[in-house]
Amino acid sequence: MNQRAPVLAVSTSVCSVILLAVASACEPKENPVLSNEQFRGERYTANQLLTPAQNHEVVDALRATAVGMPTEPLTAAPDSVRWSDVRAAANAAVNAAEMGLVSSSLEGTTWTFAILTQGGDPATLTVVRRDPPEMYLATATVGTFGERFDNAERLVREFRMAMRRFGSLKRPS
Repeated sequence: MNQRAPVLAVSTSVCSVILLAVASACEPKENPVLSNEQFRGERYTANQLLTPAQNHEVVDALRATAVGMPTEPLTAAPDSVRWSDVRAAANAAVNAAEMGLVSSSLEGTTWTFAILTQGGDPATLTVVRRDPPEMYLATATVGTFGERFDNAERLVREFRMAMRRFGSLKRPS
């Protein structure tokens, strides 16, 4: 019985040393966000806190760039469409029609969007810029031979609705 008592005492002291080491390692030393410490391989620079004087300098520099600059009022698009919204409207239309956009290209005044349907059939949405009041002409073909007319009509309808939605957003004109 005497042989086991020292083993128990040694294991208890080892456990207490381990617990003490773990407890001291878990103590918060400094806020890591505010430490400005940069680690090797880190992609972003460390945070930097500005003094009140530096903060005022930055704010004054930002204000100086805006003084005297013309500002455009936020308005909805005239004729309910903006040519700059074509790409965003096409993305929204493709998502709403449950298809996937493969690629897009702009050549002159014609946007062409290559699309795949859920079944893997190819589709194309073509948007040509027109003079007002038309503004644009959107056409679509769906299927290997363009045989899926209902899907093509849905894609064009979704595109037109998306163009109107984006055109109603107030932005600088």
